[in-house]
Amino acid sequence: MLSRKSNAATLTYLGEGAEFEGVLKVRGQVRIDGRVQGTVIVEGDLEIGPKGEVEGELVQAINLQIHGLVRAQVIAQEKLMLSKTAHLEGDIRAKALDIEAGAAFIGRSYTGEPRALPQPESA
Repeated sequence: MLSRKSNAATLTYLGEGAEFEGVLKVRGQVRIDGRVQGTVIVEGDLEIGPKGEVEGELVQAINLQIHGLVRAQVIAQEKLMLSKTAHLEGDIRAKALDIEAGAAFIGRSYTGEPRALPQPESA
C-alpha cells in the first residue's frame, strides 16, 4: 500500500501535449507544459513552461512564473515573474513584478499595493 505524508508538497504536472478545458483548482505546486483553456486557480506556486499555454478568464497563484503563453487576467498574491520567453496578454495584479528583457507583455499592471489585490479564491 502506498502512503503519503500529509505535509509533503504536492506537485501537479500537465505535460507537453496534454490539454485541459474548464476550471483547474489545485493546492500545492503546479507546472503547465501543455495547454489549458479556462481558469487556473492555484493555492501555491504556478510555473508555465516555455511550451505551456493558458487561455481563459483568470490565472491566479501565490507566486507565478511564466515562460510560455498566457492570455488571461493574472493575479499573483506575491510575485509574478515573466521570463525572456514569456508572452502575456492581459491585466496583472501582483505585490511584486519581475520582467526579463525579451518578454512580451500587453495589458495593464497593478503592483506593489497588497490592498489592490482581490481576496484569493480557494482551490
